[in-house]
Amino acid sequence: MFRRFRPSNNVLEDICRVEDLVRERFRVENTEIILVSEDPGGKLGFPPLETNVIFWKNDKRYRLKVFSPVS
Repeated sequence: MFRRFRPSNNVLEDICRVEDLVRERFRVENTEIILVSEDPGGKLGFPPLETNVIFWKNDKRYRLKVFSPVS
């Protein structure tokens, strides 16, 4: 089955901050969804944690990957 991963409590503030920054930078309306997650890095030689952002704007999907922790 599927396993749900949760961010640790100390990362939630950083996730909200990144969501606000993305919303402001890309002018994403409050009615649009922005998903921010801190995930384990899966590639050899890359940092152990990466930040992934997915958002929709005018029915178009965008994806950002930052090779560093959300904090």
